[in-house]
Amino acid sequence: MLFNSQIFIFIFLPVVLVAYYGLHKLGVHTLAKAALIIASFIFYGYNHPRYLIILVCSIIVNYAAYIMLRKLRTGRTVIASIAVIANIAVIFYFKYFNFFITNSNRFLHTDWTTRNILLPLGISFFTFQQVSFIVDAYKGETGEYGLIDYALFVSFFPQLVAGPIVLHNQLISQFQDDNRYKLDMNRFGEGIRYFVIGLFKKTMMADAWGRIADLGYSGEMSWDSPSAALIILAYTLQIYFDFSGYSDMAIGLGKMLGFELPKNFNMPNKAKDISEFWKRWHMTMTGFFTKYVYFPLGGNRKGKVRTYLNTMIVFAVSGLWHGAGWAFVEWGMLHGAALCFHRLFKEKISRIPGVITGAVTFVFVNFAWVLFRAEGIYKAKMMFRYLLFGGIGDSIPALCKAFTGDNISTVFKYIPSLSGSIPVAYSYIYMTLATVVTLLIIWFAPSSHEIAMKKDIKAWEGPMYAFMAIVSIMTFMNVSTFLYFNF
Repeated sequence: MLFNSQIFIFIFLPVVLVAYYGLHKLGVHTLAKAALIIASFIFYGYNHPRYLIILVCSIIVNYAAYIMLRKLRTGRTVIASIAVIANIAVIFYFKYFNFFITNSNRFLHTDWTTRNILLPLGISFFTFQQVSFIVDAYKGETGEYGLIDYALFVSFFPQLVAGPIVLHNQLISQFQDDNRYKLDMNRFGEGIRYFVIGLFKKTMMADAWGRIADLGYSGEMSWDSPSAALIILAYTLQIYFDFSGYSDMAIGLGKMLGFELPKNFNMPNKAKDISEFWKRWHMTMTGFFTKYVYFPLGGNRKGKVRTYLNTMIVFAVSGLWHGAGWAFVEWGMLHGAALCFHRLFKEKISRIPGVITGAVTFVFVNFAWVLFRAEGIYKAKMMFRYLLFGGIGDSIPALCKAFTGDNISTVFKYIPSLSGSIPVAYSYIYMTLATVVTLLIIWFAPSSHEIAMKKDIKAWEGPMYAFMAIVSIMTFMNVSTFLYFNF
């Protein structure tokens, strides 16, 4: 089920809110949490019910391992190892099995057959979330959690499919806090604002720029240099508004139900260097890999060479976490190399004006996303070839039409005095204005958190949020999934 769908907004969400708070009002708090688990299962299995079995079995097996880790004094290392390996084995089969077979056939000249495996939604998120839980349980860092609270922690529908990645100490304690069982109108209002902002980001920003990226990477046309630059930028804007929009909606839904989910984005395109970028982009993933991969490898405690090696390993794993393909690994290692470079020359870089380092960082991130979006080296090379050697052509109008649909053409149709060449010029003007406005938003506008958490709400802001919600809902005829559903 999608957040940006009529069945979610007009049926699923109202029913869940009424049932959850209604059961708490009746004093049956455990039943209220159980109802939220059932709702989360319905949300997850709505389109693919069979994958609900994977989620349920994963919860049961990991909770059983947690119980054994709490009760047993011997064999705990074996239990934790088996649990972690089992989790990794599940994600390996569904996400990386065909990747392994393909590369084995290519490099080892085997003749194994790939399988038709459909990737379950959110498996990277809920599997790694449970791996972190098992590791913390092994270290004795978990509390005493019942099955209901644990199942809700894993399946909580706002963050189940695409994060943010939530650790047990960030969420389960909230499930056990009876002060959160009553409807808090201030928190609920913040949740609505978060949700509407995220919905607007997804439907009105991400999807529009995504149409340019989809056309650009489709391979159906050759592009001139300005068009290639626009296509590369379009994907940067799409993935930012798409994923940050989802995270905003998840935070908003959490607040509506009385819970606080961690921030996942903090205007990453404002970053002055690549290190700051990763402190602002997908913050919960950065925290996860830092705690459960970078620190166990030794972090920065074993000398410079090991620090750089650990950084490269973390970002190679991060790239592979995003997708089963070498382009994802190369994307991760490119970012890892950039971080090592920044760490090596940090003092010299700090003397350069922030405007310059910020611009360089933004350009680097844009170019790195080409590997991410192309999902293959060949398409990435083609895009860079268009950028460097495409010259000046007339392909911008095609991208403009993808961005707006037929809106611009319809306007010009009712202006007889315009010659055939002027609409082309206006396409360039329109696309330039749209690009400039969007860049101003990502560079200078306040973050979603600053806007949604405001205490002094002006009278005109209510109608503004209503308008944003209405125009977003009007796009539901062309529903699109979120990019991170693929990861």
